[in-house]
Formats: sequence, structure tokens, C-alpha cells
Amino acid sequence: MTRSRMFVDDLNLQQLSELEYILLGDLRDVLEEESTEQNRRWLAAIVEALMNTLPREFALRSAGGYHEELVLRSPRADQEVRSLEQEQDSLAEQLSVMNAQLHDPVRFRQNAENLKQNLAAWSARLKQHNLAEERLVQEVYLSDLGGGD
Repeated sequence: MTRSRMFVDDLNLQQLSELEYILLGDLRDVLEEESTEQNRRWLAAIVEALMNTLPREFALRSAGGYHEELVLRSPRADQEVRSLEQEQDSLAEQLSVMNAQLHDPVRFRQNAENLKQNLAAWSARLKQHNLAEERLVQEVYLSDLGGGD
């Protein structure tokens, strides 16, 4: 197990979410830079850190985490929770594919702008995913408290 992987395994959900937020900000900044070898290395480091962080964060949300509690509080939320979990798998797979592309300097030079656009789109999709998850949590807890419509 790598040192960075051990570090991530020791973080709680809030810490992982904060780390994700920082990494996404870094990703956004580096995507705006010129497509050089240095830029490729920075992108690869950020994507690798996200690849170490996101699976742990997703696992804490899902198995035995608050996704399970959402379904227990509101069984009608089950389908939305399953959809969110499927999207998490898809996001992780996409990131893995882009990571492989970043670790190939020749491929990066040939497709740098396309890859950077894909990373930006992926980042936007992750943000949308997180917002959808937050909305679901709010809906379930508001309806559970009788504060919903």
C-alpha cells in the first residue's frame, strides 16, 4: 500500500470532502495553464490524488454510511441513492481512463486539449453529482422532520 493511500484511509468523510474540494480547485487552475510536460505532470498528480481520495469518500458515503441511512429514513429514496452510487462508479471509471492518458506523454501531447476538456467536463459532472446528493439528503431530512412540502 502506498504512503498516500495509507494517508487517505485515515481520513474521515468530512476530511475527504475537504481534500476533494481542494483538489478540484487545483485541477481547475492547472487546466487553465498551457499544455506542457510540466502541466501534464501536475495534472497527473492531481488526478492520481483524486483517484486515491474518491473511492474512499464514495465508500464512506455508501456501505454503512449515510446513503444507507437515507434509505432507512425514506425508502422512496432508494432508487435515487442507487443512481448516485452508479454515477460514482462511472465517475471513478472515467477518471481512471483519463489517468492512463495522462501517464502517456506522447498521447498527452497529441490530445492535450481534448483531454483537458474531458477533465473539465468530468469535474463539472462530479460537482453536479455532489449537488444532487446534497439535495437528496436535504429532501429526506426535511420530509422526515415534517418540514417539506
